[in-house]
Amino acid sequence: MAEQHDMTGRPPPRRRRAPLSSVFETGRGARLYPYLLVLPAFVLVLGVVLYPVVAGVVSAFQDLTLRTLNRGTVSFIGWRNFERLFADPVFWTALRNTGVWVVANVVAQMSLGLMLALMLNARVRGLGLLRAGILLPWVVPSVVAVLTWRWMYDPSVGIVNELLVRAGVLREYFPFLGTIDTSLWAVTVESIWKGTPFVMLLLLAALQMIPRSVLESAAIDGARGWRMLVYIVLPQIRLAFAIAFILTLILTVNNFNAIWLMTAGGPLNSSEILFTLAYRYGFERMNLGMASAVATLLFVFLVVMTTVYLYLIRLREEG
Repeated sequence: MAEQHDMTGRPPPRRRRAPLSSVFETGRGARLYPYLLVLPAFVLVLGVVLYPVVAGVVSAFQDLTLRTLNRGTVSFIGWRNFERLFADPVFWTALRNTGVWVVANVVAQMSLGLMLALMLNARVRGLGLLRAGILLPWVVPSVVAVLTWRWMYDPSVGIVNELLVRAGVLREYFPFLGTIDTSLWAVTVESIWKGTPFVMLLLLAALQMIPRSVLESAAIDGARGWRMLVYIVLPQIRLAFAIAFILTLILTVNNFNAIWLMTAGGPLNSSEILFTLAYRYGFERMNLGMASAVATLLFVFLVVMTTVYLYLIRLREEG
């Protein structure tokens, strides 16, 4: 087709297409643009987080074992996995141990973390080196820390026994990890040592965000010591405290390496927790349905505890 010309004999200028970026500047494109930005992350969360959770919960209600998988006869059995779980005496032992394990870790880590954060927040010379030393346990890889403490508890050459014998606390070397009454507490000490610096770091960052004017005004009004801490400092860092509490709770419940590498749940299930019990069901007994039932209970527990704690924090803020 012949190209049309204007009266001057020149061809009309060609229309240029608008750049793609201008499509998202106005109208419907501008409304869709934020959703397109988060779409890759949303798909990743669906595939990595949401799908495994849903699949795990569904597996808790199925007869999912190595035998049924090989035969292709996986079937829905309702609450039967939970009935078998509640009939297992090891489950109740693991449940009790989990309660002791979680409460001891959370209380100790939150208390020690707050004390260390208050100490490091003071403007005193020479705290930089101390701060680096306190953070060292958190930086050390989990497996390295666990194996180090396992060697320290060794009943033959462990430094813990050596120090206690020299101090006169013990008469002879004692197998802390091999005794029913001390195995869980021995692992708890390692977990507290490893997790406290993380809590301290969160609370220290919150303490350093408190305006100096607030503290100076409270000091002028006569706030000192415990009154300053309870009525001024803690309300100022309550959000960071809540985050530290929730993260510590989740990390403690999911702390599999410490117990499995130090005691493997023994001796005689004295340090068995629900997480190690789920591993035992899934990879020793090859009963994935029972393992999923334990994991589902842990998931429900974490969701309930987190929801209740955040609700209480919200009520306190509104009050």
